[in-house]
Amino acid sequence: MRTMESMVPRTEGIDRRELLGGAAALGLAAACAPRESTTSAVRPKSVLVLLADDLSARDLGCYGCADARTPAIDRLAREGARFTHAYTAVGVCQPSRSSLYTGLYPHRHGAMGFGAIRGDVATWPELLRVRGMFTALVGKLDVDPLEKFPFDHLLKAVDMPSRRDPALWETHARDIFARAAGRPFAAVLGLSDPHRPYDEDDTPRTTDPASVRVPRSLWDTDGTRAEYARYLDCIARLDRTVERVLVALRESGRADDTLVVFAADNGASFPFAKSTLYEPGVRMPLLVHGPGVLPGTRDEFVSLLDVLPTALELAGASGPVLDGRSLAPTLFEARSLGRASFVTMQTENNREQARPARALHTARFAYIRNLGPEMATVSNVVGHSQTWESGKVAARTDAAIAARMKAYLYRPKDELYDLDGDPEQLVNLAEEPAHAQQTADMRAQLRRWMEENADPQLAEFDA
Repeated sequence: MRTMESMVPRTEGIDRRELLGGAAALGLAAACAPRESTTSAVRPKSVLVLLADDLSARDLGCYGCADARTPAIDRLAREGARFTHAYTAVGVCQPSRSSLYTGLYPHRHGAMGFGAIRGDVATWPELLRVRGMFTALVGKLDVDPLEKFPFDHLLKAVDMPSRRDPALWETHARDIFARAAGRPFAAVLGLSDPHRPYDEDDTPRTTDPASVRVPRSLWDTDGTRAEYARYLDCIARLDRTVERVLVALRESGRADDTLVVFAADNGASFPFAKSTLYEPGVRMPLLVHGPGVLPGTRDEFVSLLDVLPTALELAGASGPVLDGRSLAPTLFEARSLGRASFVTMQTENNREQARPARALHTARFAYIRNLGPEMATVSNVVGHSQTWESGKVAARTDAAIAARMKAYLYRPKDELYDLDGDPEQLVNLAEEPAHAQQTADMRAQLRRWMEENADPQLAEFDA
């Protein structure tokens, strides 16, 4: 049972002297300085979303990764609101982004996988443009059809000379602020880091594979270490991009009127993360900073579905009925949104295969219902990564790795994990008699959600 205390922002110890470690740090500190007033009069009217690509929350310093080099992101977390239970609706790119830009679950916007949203569904630029906001997207869009996303300014990643260079991202940010010309704006930077290939744009090799702490959900091989180290290098570059964009925001004069949202579309491209409903696949970083935002750590359940409703509220206008909820109450008033759990769904792992699943996440337990357990998992991790290929070699002589790889490919109908005692989700409790009631209760709660929300795969759930 969560208490009222868990709904109030917590602030861990912040060493303010850390913010004074150089000119760049000074600039970022000014851009992220907390505001004391919490009245609606100081709420921002603009929104800037910094959307990382394929990033699990666990791999940032502010979420506990000791190997991460993310000073700018960590500072944003300390100076703003850091959400510990933020989820994406879907654990893979295009379906997740379709939900972000509509505030709806896939079965509500129509793109159950890598298809187009329905023509009658309103999108981010459609809803916010008519409310007087300058809308912009630079970088990865990854939604269809294009005509449903009439941004005032759109520069897709394919048309960019570099998708990774922090200096170029700063230039793109400055261009957006100049184009907005003082108007309220709702802008998204669809960043490319830390998505594979990890060597794109000559990623600096600064992480020693021998020294990294490999997540226990993965097998510890030389290939895994090499790939995880390169992933951390991309995260370090992502951090530099965030720093430069925030300094550009301050220097543009718009920091005092802008809500900055840092998040990711889905988890890292490793086994038991991206394209799955395990916590590293769907639990996202979500950091929010801006005038009037109460700094601290929030433990309540929020999601990427909530970003569009938040932008609509800041625009001072109501919108259509959405699955997401505005974050304004928790950001500005320390009031709970009222969620004690969140449902995520898997629709398609890639364009070739649908392997549906649903999951219910609570503060202590995660329950997953696999709707096609007889099917082997197909994803861009299997057969396309150093981690997977090195695991195949090691599995010839290591029974534990062989069993772990098999567990990734073939999953039982029911999975239950105690996140308190087993945060890496290594032990499935669903078949254990001692947890039979917990499994049954969460199965029933998830089924009730599917029924109440007209989930089209309820029949498969009952099969």
